[in-house]
Amino acid sequence: MRTIWLSALTLIGALGIGALTALAQTPPQQKSAPPSTAIKCKNVNGRGCTSREVQALSDAVFTGKSKHDVLLPVKEVALAASDGTLRCAQSDGTVCTTAELDIIKEIGATQQLTIKYTSSK
Repeated sequence: MRTIWLSALTLIGALGIGALTALAQTPPQQKSAPPSTAIKCKNVNGRGCTSREVQALSDAVFTGKSKHDVLLPVKEVALAASDGTLRCAQSDGTVCTTAELDIIKEIGATQQLTIKYTSSK
């Protein structure tokens, strides 16, 4: 055990404190959709989704977490405005990522809903 600690200290001394700081940094997070991105939901009639339709979508998204790990951080899919604008948020309060929105769009299509947003891909 003492040899390991001495090796680690030798390595830190050789590389400098900057290398230790770089090693301690957290890995990059998935890219979130820009906060100004409007997420729109339209029903089969081309009108903005109703609160009932969005609730069904939200239920399906949360059921889909068992099939799609990318949805695990999603905390909320809700109707933000009567024109079909959606609010999608992660557990940490950030906007859903484009990867999450891609899966939500697929889930919506199974319910004859069209989800549109500006992807930063």
